Amino acid sequence: MGKYFSDAVDNALEAIYYSYDRERAAAAVQPLADAANAGDGDAAYILSRCTSGPQYSWDYHPFQEDDNVTEQLIRQSIVKGSAMGVLGAMRCGMLTPEMEEAMKAHYPTLKDAWNAVYEKAEAGCLFAMNMIGNTYFWLDIVRIEGKGPNDFPSKAAFGQWLRENELKCIPWFEKAFQGGMGFAGRNMYNLYCDGEEGIIAPDKAKAEAVARLGAEKGYPDWQERYAALLKEKEDLSQRVFDLYLSAAKQGQLSSWFYVGYAYELGKVGPKDCIKAMECYELGLRDPKQVGCANRSGRLLFLGQDGIPQDYARAVQLFEQARANRSTWGNDMLGTCYLFGYGCQKDPQRALQLFQEVDYSTNLLNYGLGTIYTEGLGVPEDIKKGVEYFQKCKNYTPAQEALLKFKKTLFGKWVRR
Repeated sequence: MGKYFSDAVDNALEAIYYSYDRERAAAAVQPLADAANAGDGDAAYILSRCTSGPQYSWDYHPFQEDDNVTEQLIRQSIVKGSAMGVLGAMRCGMLTPEMEEAMKAHYPTLKDAWNAVYEKAEAGCLFAMNMIGNTYFWLDIVRIEGKGPNDFPSKAAFGQWLRENELKCIPWFEKAFQGGMGFAGRNMYNLYCDGEEGIIAPDKAKAEAVARLGAEKGYPDWQERYAALLKEKEDLSQRVFDLYLSAAKQGQLSSWFYVGYAYELGKVGPKDCIKAMECYELGLRDPKQVGCANRSGRLLFLGQDGIPQDYARAVQLFEQARANRSTWGNDMLGTCYLFGYGCQKDPQRALQLFQEVDYSTNLLNYGLGTIYTEGLGVPEDIKKGVEYFQKCKNYTPAQEALLKFKKTLFGKWVRR
């Protein structure tokens, strides 16, 4: 038996919530599943957090989100007597009357389940501390205590009770965060950052202090967040760069973008696009990393500063970014489709990409000018095309294209 729960559960909490180690987290899953299948309700509950998405653990843990499996596991956890499962089900809206009835085989009331988790928190379990903090933060304590406005002499008294209880989350979050659970800082940071009307005013200094503490404790997600706060004041200074680099090396894949960007722009030393490209490629292990996809795509599209031009790979990267709702590289991607650089020519696709964005670049304007003056996938409109060419500033291809057209005495643009 572990210190707080079974060995499988205690080990899983260490691997998943008190460390940032993908391999270690992955290795904890099968023992959890075995324990859950053997009737360990707490194991079923922790396993449900693994299938609930990154909002319930570190973004880069290797878990697959599955709502159906999550629901089954939470039900299993309650049936098998997990007090954590009860509180978790209540938090995500799954504590139905049927599940509450099943709970009573182990805990006659919600307060009894809460007390069981509270005892673990008092004994030093960081995960339980965070759960207790969340019951106050989200005011689940109202349902747990069975309280309502009618239990107080006035509406103001009830409001005061709510305020006092919500603020009780802070010491629990602090203890868990300080103790080694980086995840526990999230709601505490949000509370300070955003405030809560009628309860606590936003306090950016306290929010920054949470991020700084997390960075100092070596939590990579907090190193990234603190770096982002400092970046607003210092740009990509050496201190900011070092935080991003440390986070990235610990597996915070999103931080590779900022490390690469610093190399690409020469923010902390000589410009080095080869190193930048290496960093972007590391970041691309996260398929949702649009920043790395866009910047590496640009380097490959331009083919300069030591990076060989590779239109085909650039198209892949820009398409990957666009699939994640980023249109930052649409001018370059559209240019590739317009002229068949690294892909099949597709002027209509190019026009669609150009029209998706609200920015203006020489590439985009030159592309639109070409489409309209040549009637590529649209009716020819020399006047409209020339207007796009004229928007290009000091762009040689557009200036050369303009030489092919002239204005008649009647003010109509025609080919020379």
